[in-house]
Amino acid sequence: MSSPELEPKQLAAILAQKATDDAVAVREIERNPEIADSILGFHAQQAIEKWLKAVLAQSGAEFEYTHDLRHLIGLIEAAHIAFPLDIPTVISFTEFAVPLRYEDLLDAEPLDRPAAVTLVDEVGAWAKSMLATSNR
Repeated sequence: MSSPELEPKQLAAILAQKATDDAVAVREIERNPEIADSILGFHAQQAIEKWLKAVLAQSGAEFEYTHDLRHLIGLIEAAHIAFPLDIPTVISFTEFAVPLRYEDLLDAEPLDRPAAVTLVDEVGAWAKSMLATSNR
């Protein structure tokens, strides 16, 4: 996905801003019980995905267009970047990218909305600290 026209820091900044936009949506959606868990989960996944890609872009690592958080975390680790958060919990949001957007959700477990907001905030804080460290 790395764009030849953009420097790594420029791409990272764009991805971080888009992640922030999704994180704002997550916080707003969490407050409104009329908006489905799948919508909140989708924006949570998108925020996490974009923050992971921002960190990868900043480091100069190559990555492709994917919603697979497991794969992106693998690339983070392969780039020798520490990812201090609970990986299985983060990876669980991959299902909101595509599968739960189009499959029947009648038997899906309710999403712990406050926990989703907390996770998005934690990934965002980690990514921002990584981006700030790289800018020094």
